[in-house]
Amino acid sequence: MTESAPHATDDILFGLDAERLHAVRESRLAATLDRIFSSHAHYRARFAELGIRRADIRTLEDLRKLPITSKADYMAAPDSFVLVAGPQADDEERAQWDTMYTTGSTAAPTPFVSTSYDFLNILAANVNMMRLRGVTALDSVLNLFPLTLYPHGAFARALHAPAAFGIPVTAALPGKASARRPEVGRRLDEIVALAARVQPSILWGVPSYIRTLLGRAEEQGVRLPSVRLVFVTGEGFGEAARAAMLDALRRLGAAEPRISISYGATEMQGGMVECTAGSGYHNPAPDQFLIEAVDPQTHLPVADGAPGLLLLTHLDRRGTVMLRYSMGDVAELTRSPCPHCGALTERLTSIPFRVDGLVKIKGMLVNPLVLVDSVNALAGIADFQALVRKQTPSDPLSPDQLIIRLAMSNTATEGLVQRVIEAVRSAIRVTPEVELVDAVEISAGRGWKAKPLIDERATPA
Repeated sequence: MTESAPHATDDILFGLDAERLHAVRESRLAATLDRIFSSHAHYRARFAELGIRRADIRTLEDLRKLPITSKADYMAAPDSFVLVAGPQADDEERAQWDTMYTTGSTAAPTPFVSTSYDFLNILAANVNMMRLRGVTALDSVLNLFPLTLYPHGAFARALHAPAAFGIPVTAALPGKASARRPEVGRRLDEIVALAARVQPSILWGVPSYIRTLLGRAEEQGVRLPSVRLVFVTGEGFGEAARAAMLDALRRLGAAEPRISISYGATEMQGGMVECTAGSGYHNPAPDQFLIEAVDPQTHLPVADGAPGLLLLTHLDRRGTVMLRYSMGDVAELTRSPCPHCGALTERLTSIPFRVDGLVKIKGMLVNPLVLVDSVNALAGIADFQALVRKQTPSDPLSPDQLIIRLAMSNTATEGLVQRVIEAVRSAIRVTPEVELVDAVEISAGRGWKAKPLIDERATPA
């Protein structure tokens, strides 16, 4: 039989003490491990190779005995990560509800399978995300994620979460999903008009698109006084970018707007979210997910508050299931209750950054997110793109060039190009060149989330 979820009065975020929460998590893990050792192709083979038996893993702490699962492991054989439903499984555990896909540079993104059992858990986690972010029964959502060729969790869950919470949601459908059906999808001006008509209280999407939307609304004199919350995910978004977007919202009539950043992951079908700015990113479902931080080289646990490689373990899933899966990012993690909302769950107290995300440009080691944040903070930009290339592409010894492709909005003031150059130089100590382009040139071919910097060098430095 399917293990029952906590009762409504047994609030997993705010209603349990540390001891009771630990017991719930170990119970969930035990049930999941029983299924893994009997019917998970990848881990059965891996554990047999390492001589790990079910009896060796009894507690949350015992997970440290297990090897780390890399994204390469998952991408090599995604079907081997899907549990095979045993004879004791019920219909919820057997029925495949949906398949989402990871993003990346591969031609065919990697599938992530959820059963009906998982989908109900996803809805519960998404409701907790909404609660943490301060959503109320009076709110309404404008979903600004695009419809894409491969289903991704951002678009779908931004529809499902409001439905589970019991509030209205409108799908804006930016862009054109397919040349075969050009009537499906809306242009920017159509979405500005849609936002003006429905007057949502929540905008939900990637920051680069929301910034573009707000800039176009300002150009057209459109007012959005109903907006009080903006949910962003999928791209780097620092404090300077937050301040600039808040200023833009106020110019459009929003009285007291707030922005909540999410550290999203396909493998969570949701994300870790802020309850308020600076609070850190909360695990919204500690009964479903365990987050660890370990030393990137030794894979040993690091102390709370120390930077560590983030690992995800599914405590309660029936479709695609992972143990100690490397999310590829480093951040500081704490397990102490949130001082702002009181939630008892893991929180990331620093902005996650990719382990392999730093880029060397002109001899300088650059964090692309710092570069992007420096430009995001400037007003008058419709869109932009950062590129690094060789002056002579065929010559690996040719000097590096950092290019900012810049599309200016109608509200741009004189001297914006120079301000962009100075902001980037101050942030990363590399002087860029600026190319003025149309916003359509930048958005063409972009996926649902933008890469902070595209390295076009044949052999990265």
